[in-house]
Amino acid sequence: MTEDAPVSATVNRLPFRALGLRTGMALQTRRLVEGASKKESQFFGAIEGKGVMVGPLGPDGVKTELEEGEICVVRGFTGQYEFSFLSKVLQTFQKPFAYALLAYPAQVDATLVRQSMRTKTTWPTTVEVPAKEAQPAKGPLDATLVDISLQGAMIKTDSALATVGDLVTVGIDVIFDNMPVQLNLSASICHNNRASNEAAFYIGLAFKDLTQHDKLVLHFVTQAPQGQ
Repeated sequence: MTEDAPVSATVNRLPFRALGLRTGMALQTRRLVEGASKKESQFFGAIEGKGVMVGPLGPDGVKTELEEGEICVVRGFTGQYEFSFLSKVLQTFQKPFAYALLAYPAQVDATLVRQSMRTKTTWPTTVEVPAKEAQPAKGPLDATLVDISLQGAMIKTDSALATVGDLVTVGIDVIFDNMPVQLNLSASICHNNRASNEAAFYIGLAFKDLTQHDKLVLHFVTQAPQGQ
């Protein structure tokens, strides 16, 4: 495993293939027409230089809500890059399943969000959402810790919890120096995607204001995975 290097917020132009998209990854699509709303979608596949196939999210999706000949914007998160690109809708299909064929983008706008590999885990984890305006506090709620690094983590929950940019507190039970330790870490939500094949949300978190003790424990547990 490598440690996270400093990640720049600079938007870069990358070849589409450099994103490493996998079938089933969640996307957002939106037609570039007045009043159009975002559509939760998923990536089905791509043929380099030919086209990109996207469709409605979930097994019950029956319409792409994209129209042939229109321009749409596609946004997503790969687990490493946040990206977006504009594309023309070449064709739409209903059989054997609903999907749209988009023109293959030579390049996309991408921001490197996470640079390191992360340690997959099954440590007991909770998350708390503080009160905000008219919304009461939530939690502590059980969560599944999918992976973790020195800079952040990904958790799986039953609900979206909050919006991108909101702060939450994540409680993680680990074993440090043969003793049980609970880390209570402040983190901001940097992405929030509904799973394509289950009733769950995958939420990416960036840690904030870590103490030296937090950093020491995180360094130890990410170098020596537990709970596998």
